Amino acid sequence: MTHPVANTFDKAAELIAADANRRGNCLQFKAGDRIIYTGDIHGNRKNLAKIIAYAALGAHPQRRLILHEIIHGGPTDPSGGDRSVETLLRAARLKISYPEQVFFLLANHDIAQITGNEITKGGCGVCKAFDAGLDNAFGPDAAEVRSAVNRLLRSQPLAAMCANGALMAHSVPGPERIKLIDWEIFNRPYEEEDFHRGGSLYEWTWGQVRSPEQLDELADRLDVKWFMLGHRLIESGYEIHHDRAVILASNHAHGAVMEFDAGEPLSEETLKDYVYPIVSL
Repeated sequence: MTHPVANTFDKAAELIAADANRRGNCLQFKAGDRIIYTGDIHGNRKNLAKIIAYAALGAHPQRRLILHEIIHGGPTDPSGGDRSVETLLRAARLKISYPEQVFFLLANHDIAQITGNEITKGGCGVCKAFDAGLDNAFGPDAAEVRSAVNRLLRSQPLAAMCANGALMAHSVPGPERIKLIDWEIFNRPYEEEDFHRGGSLYEWTWGQVRSPEQLDELADRLDVKWFMLGHRLIESGYEIHHDRAVILASNHAHGAVMEFDAGEPLSEETLKDYVYPIVSL
């Protein structure tokens, strides 16, 4: 019999893969869709709870909540195991409850967990800590839950685009790594090599904004104007880079989110007006 937590992750993965807004590996949002875009969550259950309460999806059917980098961080169990599977489980349940309003994007920590390519933070391997948390929480059923988590993580699209020219993604490939990207990654099924260094998913989620020329090249290739990203620990909650990229962090006391209409024109002057501190929600 399937463990109920594994079953929840598998149901959410099926919904993610079958999203009506999904075109290949990119989500598409139209005018009238009210986007709530988060930065990295990293197991911060309190901030996710505030975001969910603010979104009030049942009362606001036009809202679209975009989540990414949910795992690795937050509370630990008595043995030091990472408990962020609980945060991922809440997000998965939310997807099941509101399948047309909750969306996930692939992030570099997801890829690390899928492949076992360890990330060390504070002297601790985050994948090892996450696996320990699963073992401590689920005992003999941990392997089954772990497999379901990986299926959910693998099901996630790479990016989302809006009618107003905004692209949302965990990050973008660095300027020296753009040449490694297979631009068909948005249209074709993922392949195993995509998840490893040099592969398109790896390079896309591990890169950082470095220059306006980098963003110009990506904007030209993808026909977008604005970038909403995460992947960085921004102490103030957000930063605007080169007047066209907003980088958010949602995993600490000063975390922030964005809210905007997918069809509403954006400008260099107004980008910051769509950013809200989570504490104020």
